[in-house]
Amino acid sequence: MNVATIVSAVISSLAPTVFDQNGLQEPGAHVSAVDYHYGMEIDVKRVLQRTDTSNKTGVVPVTLVYEDSLGEVHKIRFLEWGASPANPASIA
Repeated sequence: MNVATIVSAVISSLAPTVFDQNGLQEPGAHVSAVDYHYGMEIDVKRVLQRTDTSNKTGVVPVTLVYEDSLGEVHKIRFLEWGASPANPASIA
């Protein structure tokens, strides 16, 4: 097992599987984010929250909060190319 797998397992086991009953807490607010690395296995059953990159240009950080097949909540960070073109007039 590599370190990232162990860290992910520990974080997952400590994370509660239900949110604040009053609904004021954002999904994943109680979970620490883990940095994604190539080859990392993730089990996404349902996406709870994702950084909006529609108005970003270039490579931007993204945070994804998701629920796995066991109902546990995870938060992962990775880089992604923003969806907004650098120069919209240059697109034909």
